[in-house]
Amino acid sequence: MKSKPFIIAEIIKKSLVGELSNEEKTVLENWINLTDENKKLYDSFKQSHKVKADLEFLRSIDVNQAWNNLENKRESDVKVKSNFNLKIWIPLIASCFILCFYIFYFKESSIQPDTKIIAIQSNIHKNDVNPASNEAVLILDDGNTLDLTTVHSDSIGTNIKLKNDQLEYVKGMTSEVALKYNTLIVPKGGYYKIELSDGSKVWLNAMSKLKFPELFSSGERRVDLEGEAYFEISKDANRPFIVHTEGTDVKVLGTHFNVDAYGSVVRTTLKEGRVEVASASRTMILKPGEFCESLDGYLKKGFADLDRDLAWYNNEFYFKKDNLQSILNQLSNWYNVEVQFNKTVNKNKMITGSISRDVKLSQVLEMIEYVSDIKFKIDGNKLIVNNK
Repeated sequence: MKSKPFIIAEIIKKSLVGELSNEEKTVLENWINLTDENKKLYDSFKQSHKVKADLEFLRSIDVNQAWNNLENKRESDVKVKSNFNLKIWIPLIASCFILCFYIFYFKESSIQPDTKIIAIQSNIHKNDVNPASNEAVLILDDGNTLDLTTVHSDSIGTNIKLKNDQLEYVKGMTSEVALKYNTLIVPKGGYYKIELSDGSKVWLNAMSKLKFPELFSSGERRVDLEGEAYFEISKDANRPFIVHTEGTDVKVLGTHFNVDAYGSVVRTTLKEGRVEVASASRTMILKPGEFCESLDGYLKKGFADLDRDLAWYNNEFYFKKDNLQSILNQLSNWYNVEVQFNKTVNKNKMITGSISRDVKLSQVLEMIEYVSDIKFKIDGNKLIVNNK
């Protein structure tokens, strides 16, 4: 029977390619929460770079022999410690580290410049690009526009505070008929968090816009969304919370859910609580773990892959048989780059894998490039895609 470190190494590998069972998820979570060292070790796997060299190294390792040597060493020990020695972990972690970032590659038949640009020593790329950061523009009801990355005062207005790089609105409601609306715009290469006047919290993904009142009325709480956002809604049985997107309304009383309204299809994913999705004359109730897609007044419900749908909120790229086009759309929004495809590139190649969104662009590209027949070149804020 395999001992604990090897089992954990295998589970870590499976977690980063989306193959964990519910039981394995529980084992992994317990192991991560056991010590701070375990958490740091797991986080380091997600932020790995130099993947190509690591994968070459894996091929040179005789894993079975390494495991036999390890077992022989342990059998020769007089006493086995409850905490594993780092030297014992090294060969296992080395192989796990490499396998964690293995991306499966499938063919379809089988299933503006900004301060993020940084110098890099490379024969391939002219520069590298940092990941998204806390960036947003706030448009007030009177038309004044504030760049929140340059605001130094904690107080923006009577009802608005800037605290820990997030907006917080003073709690309360208004009896006025004409509400004062603000609009929060998150550009490419940005993300932002806001706490509304009812205590609800909203995380906005890159290329998203949220329109909302400074103070909600005593009736419904309504906001307008373009792009993608994750909501944690404060419970208020007398004031339903409504997220309006193009052609779709999501109605809740208090719950956690995600709305992806980047394209013509609006996808709502429920993590906990209950929501009602309405489009045209149709409505649909979601339970936790379900999604609903709406298009042109039609609704479709199913079981959601929460790891995939909430990946951006969990600060991950999570690809599960996603095509190259959709993956590069995500990278374009997150790194604020313009993607240029060579005409011969098949945009429908399927890729599965996951990695932290905190890494530089070249690190994500290196993994995709190594396991496929695609090559990339970063030139300023342009990402050029070619066949090898």
